[in-house]
Amino acid sequence: MGIGSSFRQGLSITRRSGSSVWVLFLANLTLAAAAAFPIYQGMQSFTGHSLMGRELARGFSVDWLTDFIFNNPGAFDRYATGIVAMGLVSLALNSILAGGVLAHFKSPDVNYSLGDFFRHAGHYAGRLVRLLVIGLICYGVVMELLSENVSRLVDHWTGNWADDRSAFCVHLAIALLALLGLGFVNLVMDYARVRLVLEEGTGAVQAFLTGLGFSLGRLRTAIGVYVLPSSCGLALLGVYRLLFPWGLINTSIAEGSRDRQFLALGVLFVVQQLVLFARYWFRVATWASEWSYYSRTRKLLP
Repeated sequence: MGIGSSFRQGLSITRRSGSSVWVLFLANLTLAAAAAFPIYQGMQSFTGHSLMGRELARGFSVDWLTDFIFNNPGAFDRYATGIVAMGLVSLALNSILAGGVLAHFKSPDVNYSLGDFFRHAGHYAGRLVRLLVIGLICYGVVMELLSENVSRLVDHWTGNWADDRSAFCVHLAIALLALLGLGFVNLVMDYARVRLVLEEGTGAVQAFLTGLGFSLGRLRTAIGVYVLPSSCGLALLGVYRLLFPWGLINTSIAEGSRDRQFLALGVLFVVQQLVLFARYWFRVATWASEWSYYSRTRKLLP
């Protein structure tokens, strides 16, 4: 089974699994709102509806930030801690919800209720969280080896170079290598989740090793099945930036009447949520494409 056929099959499965996309989208939207609310509340209480609040809509003010830090000592440290905690919660939540999404792929034509989704998500939750821990360790190893150890060696190697451009190119190559390493771990984690849900009784370690072997053994096609639907989600961001440049948004919000400001903010919010929903749709399409490729290759489905 090739890249194109896996992608087409994945799109077909995703169209029949739309409810799973909604669960992912709404769960992450709620989590994002919970993470942003303390920051919004802190800024709102400090600026209210003052002139400075309106000035901040036109552009970021370093003077305001200095004043905010002086009057709210430790606020940013607390916010940073909260964001890190929310990030960990998000990783665990999405890993658990992935079980509900992938379980739907077994019978995408069957009516799949919200109760079915969360029952399957709970069934695989423990193993998917353990798999997440394995993945986080691998992400950490990649970052430690490439971003820390190799970067220090490169700093020592290029420290006396007279040409800054050559030194920059070397550092850029290391950064790209680290990015590729993280992408490969993400690829392995995707196929490991597919194995864990598709083949009942599979443990987290076994699923990870299977995903690693499957990805290495079919590297070109496995990467293609992963990249094709994922790139569609990234392309949406490019389309959004072309259709809604920041200059247009800033002008509509900062220089219009009050009614126009509310209208612009409302339209911007709706459009951004549509883009996010579409990105989650393509994320599910990526899982569905990988599910199709893995199951057909392993001959686990007819």
